[in-house]
Amino acid sequence: MPEQVEEKKINERYSARLKETLELDGSPVAVSFTLKPPYYLKEWRRNATVCLMIQAARRGISFYSSGSSIICGGGQHLGIGKSPVPDIKKALVQKENLVASEQAAIRRLEQVRQRVPKKGSYVIFSPLEKAHLKPDVVLFIGKPIQISRILHLALFETGEIDTLHGEPLCSGVIGIPVTTGKIGISFLDMTCRTFGKYGENELAIGLPYERVATVIRSISKSSSGTAKLNLHGDLIKGAPSEDG
Repeated sequence: MPEQVEEKKINERYSARLKETLELDGSPVAVSFTLKPPYYLKEWRRNATVCLMIQAARRGISFYSSGSSIICGGGQHLGIGKSPVPDIKKALVQKENLVASEQAAIRRLEQVRQRVPKKGSYVIFSPLEKAHLKPDVVLFIGKPIQISRILHLALFETGEIDTLHGEPLCSGVIGIPVTTGKIGISFLDMTCRTFGKYGENELAIGLPYERVATVIRSISKSSSGTAKLNLHGDLIKGAPSEDG
């Protein structure tokens, strides 16, 4: 289809510029929701968490999921299935040790439920350069400096700070951008890090797809991109010396 060919060209161009500028380890990950399974992709069938699926897409694999092989609450968090975990509240307290009590687990789960996308029964994960559709979200895994640069490139044109923090990873960087239109940031809780095999110095950020164009436009203009800082020592003039 002509639209898909053109969309893929745009995604290829975006991904190449982002990887070169930000020196990313792996690709930006495109996430799309659909009502029907995409005929051109294979379904992910082995048991895994959404955290691990994101890593696979980051490393170059494209696929879709109906939620049937997701062994965590991620399928439910993304609105494509039910959680296979019998008692998620007890699991958060007794197995994952992420919260102190079931009451705390209820509060956490209620926040997640408010951010569940309702856009389709299937979710597509792909490296951005291989995405055939216009993604709903593009997410990045990176070091704090890389995540900071992406954030400030996205804010460059408006100056508006419109970010929300969310855990777990799938809710933070997919659910938040889809349901609120804001930028989502995740610090990757210990369960995500363990299942997904994320590095101790890695964070995640998710942008509504429309914001990626802003990032691309801002690269040459912003000091978070390739523009140089132009301070000329102004910020340190008059600073006290060691002897006062």
